[in-house]
Amino acid sequence: MRRLKLQMHITIDGFVGRTDGGMDWVTFNYDDELRRRSLSNLDTVDCILMAMGHKSEMQFIPYWASVASNPDDPFFAYGKKLTEIPKVVLSNTLTHSEWPHTTTVNGDFIEETKRLKEFNGGDIIVFGGATLAASLIANHLIDEIHLLINPVAIGNGLPIFRGLAKKLEMTLIEITRFDCGIVWLRYDCHKFAAAH
Repeated sequence: MRRLKLQMHITIDGFVGRTDGGMDWVTFNYDDELRRRSLSNLDTVDCILMAMGHKSEMQFIPYWASVASNPDDPFFAYGKKLTEIPKVVLSNTLTHSEWPHTTTVNGDFIEETKRLKEFNGGDIIVFGGATLAASLIANHLIDEIHLLINPVAIGNGLPIFRGLAKKLEMTLIEITRFDCGIVWLRYDCHKFAAAH
């Protein structure tokens, strides 16, 4: 069974977005080491799983397409990899995507995720959003959680650790501090996922 990794920016007080989904609090001045770490986290990945509506697609896809076409952009290698890796977009509003190597799926997102995990292949990575991440965590489908702790608190917002029927015990397997202020925490929750 394939591993499912979740990677998300999160505030010190535990939110992955403002109540309206805003991400203006994220530290975007990545240093070289953080760019390399983000890129290396895709090394074992051959499927990107994303939840997306029409508005987010219109913002997300053109941005990374422009990055992937500009060798002078500091995120060029990352954008190129994002573009090349096959993607599955889970959506209630989209029936197709303009992004290369992308399949759009409507319907039961949990069952689709289970189906993807059953295939042979490399890792699957999920970048969010909050509702999908919370649902995957609550249904014990995440094997690894990568949290990029930003040095900011916003007081209120969207959590991802909600809807748990019991406590989620994770094993910290990596912690890395970057010069830009972000701390990367990598947790193994495979035992928890396998037990359910």
